[in-house]
Amino acid sequence: MTIGSATQETSGEKKKYDPLPDGNYLVAMDRVSEEATKAGTGSFVKSSFKVLEGDYKDRLIFHNFLITHSNPKAASIGKEQLSKCLKAIGVSGGFDALGNDTSQLEGFLGKELIVNVGTENNATYGARNKVRKWVRK
Repeated sequence: MTIGSATQETSGEKKKYDPLPDGNYLVAMDRVSEEATKAGTGSFVKSSFKVLEGDYKDRLIFHNFLITHSNPKAASIGKEQLSKCLKAIGVSGGFDALGNDTSQLEGFLGKELIVNVGTENNATYGARNKVRKWVRK
């Protein structure tokens, strides 16, 4: 199988995509929603970003931002990542500028930015992309 190709099981399961090659991609915020963690100890922003050009146009890059958690350090890291993403979109002040209000995030759907992605091997999901850096377009 080549990088970026898709396979589909004959049983009608979802397509499985190989991770994108490491590098920079022009993307637009595609989806965003707040959800509770599986353990119920916090919440996170579930998001996806659509690649806008090149060989991987229309592919999605997924990222979750932990925003509340029983471990304050974990929540702090997630909020910092979300702020970096928002600043790359052009929101001066990041998540704090939105009053830490996730309901305002939908207003940024379609906004463009550049993401730098790498590949990580996850014990549960196998090889997958991980956003390493958020860059202003």
